[in-house]
Amino acid sequence: MKFMLVVALLVGAAWYVVKTQLPQPGQGPEAAAGKRAAGSVLQALDYYKSARQVYPQGLEDMIPEYLSGEPRLPHGVTIEYQRLGPTFKLTFNYKNPLPVHCSFEPATQWVCEWF
Repeated sequence: MKFMLVVALLVGAAWYVVKTQLPQPGQGPEAAAGKRAAGSVLQALDYYKSARQVYPQGLEDMIPEYLSGEPRLPHGVTIEYQRLGPTFKLTFNYKNPLPVHCSFEPATQWVCEWF
């Protein structure tokens, strides 16, 4: 039992050190690149909604009129889109080196957190 407690404490301490040395979720160059790539999608969504009064069912509905192709991050990860009734959600994932999930909704803006 004491061994397990020591192991748990060491793992917790290592996790704390790693988390404090890494950029926080949503910060750093990978997050900035993802938000830049998503920025063009957000602009296209605004144009689409202005023209049609609703958001598209999928990003493919905006190609080629509003987007030139499927939006991707510089390292090839796709930006995911989900229509949520009258609003929407954009998401992307990256590593910093821990996996991070970022999502954008108009009401909350960007929320990024470790998996």
